[in-house]
Parts: sequence; C-alpha cells; structure tokens
Amino acid sequence: MKKLRFLTFPILAVISLQASLASAPFDFGDPNVRDLGLIAKWFEGEFDNDEQLWVEGRSDWWGKADEKHGRIHAIHKRIKADSIGKYVFYIEEYMDNDPTKVGRQRIVSFESMGEKNPGIVMKLYFLKEADKYLMASETHEAMLANMTKDALFGLDGCDVIFQRVGQQFHGSMREKACQFGKGDELRYSVHDMIVSENEYWRVDRTFLVKDDSFFKGHPNAEPHKMRKAKVYTCDVSFYEKAYYLPSEKDKNYKDLKVHDQGGTAHVLNPVDGKTYFVQLRNKEYPFYDLSDSDFFFLRFKEEGAQASLALAFAEPNAKKIGFQMNWASAVCECEQ
Repeated sequence: MKKLRFLTFPILAVISLQASLASAPFDFGDPNVRDLGLIAKWFEGEFDNDEQLWVEGRSDWWGKADEKHGRIHAIHKRIKADSIGKYVFYIEEYMDNDPTKVGRQRIVSFESMGEKNPGIVMKLYFLKEADKYLMASETHEAMLANMTKDALFGLDGCDVIFQRVGQQFHGSMREKACQFGKGDELRYSVHDMIVSENEYWRVDRTFLVKDDSFFKGHPNAEPHKMRKAKVYTCDVSFYEKAYYLPSEKDKNYKDLKVHDQGGTAHVLNPVDGKTYFVQLRNKEYPFYDLSDSDFFFLRFKEEGAQASLALAFAEPNAKKIGFQMNWASAVCECEQ
C-alpha cells in the first residue's frame, strides 16, 4: 500500500501543474534571444565577393556591362562596448582587393525587437573620427577598446529590421524611413541584406524623395554576394640555386595573411627583382551538378603575367595547401 501511495503522488502533482499552466498566463521571456545570438555569430568574420566577380568576368556571362559588381571585402569585428549594446561590431570594408581603399566604416549593434515583436533590429552608427579607427592606424585597437556612444552619430529611421527565413536572416529598412540630403537632392535609402552561416549579401540604393526616381546604387538591385572567408597563414620562399642548395640570396617570407576568397600576398624575389603573388580560392564551381565539383586551390603568379607559374588543388576547405619548385615554394595553413 505504501508503494501505491508513493507512485500516485507525482501523477497528482503533474495534473495540478498542468491545471495551473492552463489557468494562468506564463511568461517565457524574449522569443528572439536565440536568433539574436545566431545572427551575431554568422555576422562576425570576413566576407568577399571574389566568386561573384569571377562569374561576371566570363565572356558568356548573361548580364550587362553596367550590372557588374565591384570587388568588396568586408570585415565585421566583434567589440566590447556595453554602453552601446551586447552584440556590437566594428565594420570596415575595402574595395578592389586594396586594404588602403576603405569605402565604408560603421559601428552596428544587434538588438531584439522585444518580447511582443518577432525580429531583430540592427542599429547603424557612423564614427565621428573615422580615420582613428582604421585597422591600418596605430590608434585602431585603443579607440575600439574605449568605444562609447559619444564617439558616434546616427540617422533617424535607418535601422535594419531582420526576420528569420529558414536558415537565413533577411533585413531591410522601413519604407522611406532613412532620409538625408537637402532640397531637390533629399533622398531615402533602401538597404537590403541577407545573412546566413557562410554568406553575406547586401544591396544599397538611394532614391529621390520628390519622385522616387533612382539616384545611386546598383541599377538592377542585384546584391554584392559575399562569402565568408577563412584566413590562412602562408610562408613563401625563393631560392637562388635550388631549395636544397642554400644561398645568401635566398629569401623567406613568413606569416603572410591570405584569405581563401581570392586573397593575395605580394612578395619580391630578390634573385630576379620581380614581384610575385600567392592567391587562395575556395570555389563553388557553378557549371556542373555534381557533389564533388567544388575545390580549393592555390595560385602562384608573376605580377602582370597572363598565366600562373604554379597551381595546387585540394578538397574544399582544406587545412593546408602548398607547392614546391626548385626556385620557389609556398605553404599555407588555415588559422581556424
């Protein structure tokens, strides 16, 4: 009998708990918390649209000349700035594979839309002393370490609102909310983004408020399709005689940082006075419907030459890749 009473007690407790839940509202908290952490994780890193330019550069590409995209490399660096928010990033973008051609600097903060509203808002800020925050500047780390809202300014209505769509986040500004300029050049921004685990797509356009006519941006709203990049550490060596015959003119470059979305490292060979570069590409090859059509490769080429001097191929996302010739060698290893 004691055993029977012991078994009945938890059953009665469960029934009582269920009745309580049914009769009273239960506060589960913010439903956006999980997605907020996920979009922040996916947004962090480096992104490049080298793959997109490779497709558009082919002679059989279907688009028009003015629809081709420029090269963009985006760096999204997570920073600690509690006065701004929990998920805060410094953004720096450069163009044409040239880190000195910085085209965009921003601070962004991801926040929940609230317990009653599904979605995530990305708040955009501009830097008052932008040059001091450049990654190439000596003050970069110190300025980011002391980031506060006093160093920033923003534009009303320019938040980007994200909604989860499957394994992606789709973001847009509210219609005609982000306005700037004066007089006849008063315009509004259309800023659309897609963030996924390995890709970051963005299209920026502006339109005149007076008649909604197109002002600036991509003519057909096709986004810059950037893929997440992995960074490799590369060593490149040149030999006067051969790799097994040391010479005072031999030269070794160590710890060169090269990303796998068309990243390059340029090095001078003191033996012949010429400049060469190593390039890495993790390619999603679009021309065959095969599971094994993608590949990773390293290219070694003289600057200005038409053909590569050496090519090395490996499986996608290989941790290590390299080549060896009598007068030159290179090896690259993934940092992640």
